[in-house]
Amino acid sequence: MEKLLVLHENKEYFNECADILNEEWKRSTNARLHSLQKSCDSFPTCLIIVRDIGGVKTVVAHSRLSKVQGKANSCLVESVVVKKSLRGKGYGRKIMLETEQFAKSKGIKTIYLSTHDKQNFYKHLGYAFCDPIVSFGVNTDILPEGFLQKFLPDNSSAERESGKSSENTSIPTSGSPVVPPSAAPPPPPPPPPPTGVTQKERPDIVRWDPSAISWMKKDI
Repeated sequence: MEKLLVLHENKEYFNECADILNEEWKRSTNARLHSLQKSCDSFPTCLIIVRDIGGVKTVVAHSRLSKVQGKANSCLVESVVVKKSLRGKGYGRKIMLETEQFAKSKGIKTIYLSTHDKQNFYKHLGYAFCDPIVSFGVNTDILPEGFLQKFLPDNSSAERESGKSSENTSIPTSGSPVVPPSAAPPPPPPPPPPTGVTQKERPDIVRWDPSAISWMKKDI
């Protein structure tokens, strides 16, 4: 039997939850734990579904709710992920529906999200395309690490070097707007191959296309 839990009230699942997120979006364990430990009652709030599998309580899915700037009774759902070995069993739909019910219990009336490859999944759950929104938390898991860093003030570099950066080091923590995907500069050209390394020997370079991000919302 599955059960929805609030992560910061069940801290014994921090490490397991970090592993599940890192299956999909690679980050250092410390950075991932630091982000998860920001979960609180007033948002951001991390939610997990736990199920008994072989006599062991196991985290099968995760989601995160964050505040939305300038929109009352709204929130952003992000970092929605299901444990890889348990995909295809309906847990993605379940974590979303459970997350919506949790948000509704907190007085939320509209949920926003962004996605680059799951538009049809969310459409089937009742989400519709909308304009980008500004959030105090944003799904950096779908962005290359450090992509938004260039939009921070110059004095943020010293903070990052000192190891005192905020939960999402590439996101302004003062509530300043996140640059919408359409305004993001094009990715730089790949660097020339090192001396003695042919083009064929170089690893493939994966380019992230900001225009591929879709914003969606649902009234609950």
